[in-house]
Amino acid sequence: MEKMLFLDACISTHQSRTKKLCTAYIDAFREKHPDTALETVMLRKGRVEPLTRERIAERDEYIRRKDWNQPMFDFARQFKEADYIVVGTPYWDLSFASILKVYIENIMVADLTFETTSAGFNGLCQGKKLIYITTAGGFIGDKNFGYDYMCGIADMLGIPDTELVKAECLDIVGFDADKIVEKAIEEIRERF
Repeated sequence: MEKMLFLDACISTHQSRTKKLCTAYIDAFREKHPDTALETVMLRKGRVEPLTRERIAERDEYIRRKDWNQPMFDFARQFKEADYIVVGTPYWDLSFASILKVYIENIMVADLTFETTSAGFNGLCQGKKLIYITTAGGFIGDKNFGYDYMCGIADMLGIPDTELVKAECLDIVGFDADKIVEKAIEEIRERF
C-alpha cells in the first residue's frame, strides 16, 4: 500500500484557504488512488521543535550509532517511507511559515534520509512526488522561494518529481478571492 504524507503548516487565524486547496488535492488524489494510506502531521509548536545545541549533540550521537529508533527521528522515518508528500503552507515573507523550516531541520538526517558521497548528496527517501500547495494575499510572481527551497529539499532527499499548486492575489481589492480559490480547485481536479 502506498503512503501519502500531508504536512499541514496551514497556520491561519481564519478559515485557511491553503487548507481548502490541500483538502481538494488530497481528495482528488485519493479518489484516483483509493488504496493510498493518508498520514497527517500538524506542524505546530510542541509537536515540532527546533534543534538546540543540546538536541544537536544528542542527535549526532544517535546518528553516529545509527540508532534510528529514537523518537527524535520519528518524523524523518515517516517522511522517508512516504510515497507522496503534500506540503500545505501559506506564502509568508517570500517563502513559508517558519514551522515548516523547523520540520525540515528535523527530517534532514544524515544516513537516514540522505547520505553524502564524493559526488554530492544521495537521497534515501522512497518518495515519488512532493506537492507544494500555497496561497498568497498578493502576487507571488517569480519570488516563490518556499517552493524553490522545497524543490531543493526534494532533490537532496531523492524525490524525483515536484508539483506546485497555488492561488494568489486573494487579499487584493478588486480580486474575487472565492473565485480564485474555486478556479484553483478546478485546476486540481483537472490534473486527475
